[in-house]
Amino acid sequence: MAPTTDDADLMAAFAAVVRANTSLVGQLSARAGIHENALRALVLVSDTGYSTPTEVAGYLGLTSGAVTNMIDRMTSAGLLERAPNPSDRRGSLLRLLPPGEAVVEDYRARYGAMLRAVDSAHGGELHQVLNALATGLYEQAADTVGERE
Repeated sequence: MAPTTDDADLMAAFAAVVRANTSLVGQLSARAGIHENALRALVLVSDTGYSTPTEVAGYLGLTSGAVTNMIDRMTSAGLLERAPNPSDRRGSLLRLLPPGEAVVEDYRARYGAMLRAVDSAHGGELHQVLNALATGLYEQAADTVGERE
């Protein structure tokens, strides 16, 4: 019979994952010479192909002013560019430039190697576990929104 895990052990393990992820994001962003939120923004833009500053602000939970300053710094550093938004004359679309793509490639390579190693060591079911975890987190977020209303 498999040993049982109580809630405290699960919470401690999850907290350790969150702390370890924060550490890795901090190291990768420092290596790239950018803030952690800028790294997250670059990954978002890579995931979507392009994003608007408003989408970045919503994703990061930052004000439009903070995101504008961050985008200005990343544009000056040559990591991304602003392009006119054909759907909004006043808005812009953010696209990665090759140096920004290199930062995201390093991020993906490190996470990919780690996730493959953990998946291999635990029977190849990590994908299902992570999807279930993401679903559970989104459900809890939705429940929390419903409780506030």
